Amino acid sequence: MTKTMTIIWRTGSMMAMDPNVATKLASAAVRKGYKVNMFGYGEGITAVKKGQEPKRFPNVGADLQALSEQGVAIALCEACYTARGFQRGEEIEGAKVGSLTNDLFGFVAESDRLVTVAR
Repeated sequence: MTKTMTIIWRTGSMMAMDPNVATKLASAAVRKGYKVNMFGYGEGITAVKKGQEPKRFPNVGADLQALSEQGVAIALCEACYTARGFQRGEEIEGAKVGSLTNDLFGFVAESDRLVTVAR
């Protein structure tokens, strides 16, 4: 039986290295054979904005998109997304604008491991 890990990140992509830690953890878990779910919450949703080209920070959006292409499920808090002025379609490919009740709770229910990366 495949083990499942859910990672919640709440820090913005250029606020600290937390989103980078979350993507590195997810990548390592995938390599170890885990099914991985990720959920962006609060300022963390900024990491999924398309077109970011940070000069002094890792490109977490590109890392998240690559993880999505490897089968990692990525969902975002819709309330957090709209509260920050994002419009549907501004997120990277593979990210789903979802909800706490449907997506996050579903991820947690199926997980063997739960990690929150936040300040």
